[in-house]
Amino acid sequence: MINQSIKFFTIFLLVFNVFAGGDDRDEEYYENLDEELAAFEAQLAEDLANQAALEAFQKKIAEERAAAARSTEIYQARLLQDQMIKDRQAQLALERELAAFEAQLEADLAKQAAKEAFEAWYAKFLEDKAAEEALEKELAAFEAQLEADLAAQEMMAEIIAEEELAKRLAEFQAKLEADKAAAAKSTAIYQARLQQEQIIKDNQAKREAKLAEEKAAAAELAAFEAVLAAHEECKAALNLSDSNIALFKSALAAGNLFNVGPQITAGTEFTANRWDEYASCIGALGYKNPF
Repeated sequence: MINQSIKFFTIFLLVFNVFAGGDDRDEEYYENLDEELAAFEAQLAEDLANQAALEAFQKKIAEERAAAARSTEIYQARLLQDQMIKDRQAQLALERELAAFEAQLEADLAKQAAKEAFEAWYAKFLEDKAAEEALEKELAAFEAQLEADLAAQEMMAEIIAEEELAKRLAEFQAKLEADKAAAAKSTAIYQARLQQEQIIKDNQAKREAKLAEEKAAAAELAAFEAVLAAHEECKAALNLSDSNIALFKSALAAGNLFNVGPQITAGTEFTANRWDEYASCIGALGYKNPF
């Protein structure tokens, strides 16, 4: 309908242009023309509105078709995914069945191989056993014959070489006795040598111990004599009497040195430093009191 309207409007323009270039027309003609033009415009507006509605409808249809197509694609993709999952599950189940079948087959083959190997081994065992029994029989016969031959030879040897055997036995026994005597002599010499070495070691250890004791005693005596000399020197330096030295020794031995004082011209000294000079003198000489 839009195409028809456009066609009609084009013809109207052509006619209008033709009449516009000619003589004037009456008023009625122009009024009719205005009505027709108004009708045409109304029809054109309606056609344009219908065209817009049609385009909107077509657009909606296209959008709905696109949405439907998309939904269809999504649905088909979902169906395809479900089918792929089912196929994968079926494949996994088939693979599991195949793996179980292969495992069972391998086990059966292993059993069959083991059975065949055992049968072959057992057959070989029976063959070996039969051969061994035959060999044992042959060996028993050979041993019996050999024993008979050896018995005959022994009888001949006993008759022929009895004197030679007795001679060799006597020589062997004599050599054995000589070896025993030589061994006993060597053992006695070795034990005596060991005992002698031990005696020498013991004597040397005793001499060394005695020498060490003597050295220690000499050193101790020298130290004691030096200490006594120091005490005698302090006794002379401080002009101490023998009685005070004896008193100092007895009090120190009894553990009551600080309860006893030296004897002076005025009597007994009981000051706090009554023995300090004597102790200081000994300490200055580098010795300790030996008492």
